[in-house]
Amino acid sequence: MLNKLFSKPIEITVGEQSLKFNSLADFEFSLAGRTSVPSNKITGMVKFSLDELKKEARTIKDIEKRFVSILSKSIEEPGSIDRALREMDAQIFSQDHNWRLIIGALHSGDEELNEFRRVALVKYMQYLSSRQEIIKYLYSEKKRHVKSATSSNGTEAGSEFKDTLILENTVFEPISGEYQSGEMEKMPKGENVTIRMKPGKKIVVLLSKNQCKIVADESGIKFIDDAGRSYDLKIGKNVIGRDSKSDIMMEPKLRDISRMHLVIETDDTNTLYLTDLSAHGTYLPAKYLESHTF
Repeated sequence: MLNKLFSKPIEITVGEQSLKFNSLADFEFSLAGRTSVPSNKITGMVKFSLDELKKEARTIKDIEKRFVSILSKSIEEPGSIDRALREMDAQIFSQDHNWRLIIGALHSGDEELNEFRRVALVKYMQYLSSRQEIIKYLYSEKKRHVKSATSSNGTEAGSEFKDTLILENTVFEPISGEYQSGEMEKMPKGENVTIRMKPGKKIVVLLSKNQCKIVADESGIKFIDDAGRSYDLKIGKNVIGRDSKSDIMMEPKLRDISRMHLVIETDDTNTLYLTDLSAHGTYLPAKYLESHTF
C-alpha cells in the first residue's frame, strides 16, 4: 500500500540531487506532476504531419506493450521488475520532467526499491497516455482540416482517409456512447483499484467499449463477458484479455481488447484488486475511482 512507512528514509539520487522519501506515498506524490506533457513538447507536436502523428502514436503503443508485460510479470514476481528495467535501453524514456534520470536512478539499490520501480513505471505510462491524448486531439483536428480542404476542392476523399479509420480503431481509444459523461470513468493505467464485493452486488465493467460485469453471489464472484458467458474468479490472479494464455479469454475478433487487458486479483475476503494494462482502457462506475491505491 502507498501509505507504508519505512523505518528510515529511502534515498534516491537523481542527477546531482539526493532525494529522501519516508513512504511510497511521498514518492508517488513527487511523480504526480510529471504525468502531464510539457508545453514545449506540445508546441513541437502541433507541427507534426498526420503521418508523423501516426508514427508517434504507434511508437508509444509499442513501448506501452513492453511496459505492460513488465508490470504484469511483477505482480507475480516482484523482483523481476529490477532486472527488466536494467535491460531496457535508457533512450526509450523521455527526458521530459527528468524521466530518464529518474528511471536511471532506480537502477541503483536493492529489492527495497522494487515498489518504487513499479510506481515509477506506472506513472511514466500515465505520462505516455497524456501524450497519446494530445496526439489523438491533434490528429483529429488536422484530419478534419485536411478533409475540409479536400472537400472544398471537390476531390473524393474516401480512399484518402481509409488508413485513418484503421488508425483510430487500433491506436486510439474507442468511444462508447451508451453511458453519459461522468457515469463511467477510465481506470488509471497500472494502478490497483480496490473493490469489496458483497453477495448480490453487480458492477458494470467496460473493456474498451465492450460491456462486461462482475457479479457476487453465494457461490463466489463471477466475471460475465460481453456475450453473457460466466467465469468463476479464482483466489489470486485472473488475467482477462485476447491472449490464449489468459485465464478468461475474450473473443479474438474484439481488436479493441488487449491481449492482456485487465488483471483481477481476489482474496478470501471477497476483495478485488483491479489493474488495467490495456491500450484502449477499462471503465468502471465513477464512484469506484474516487479513491484507489497501488
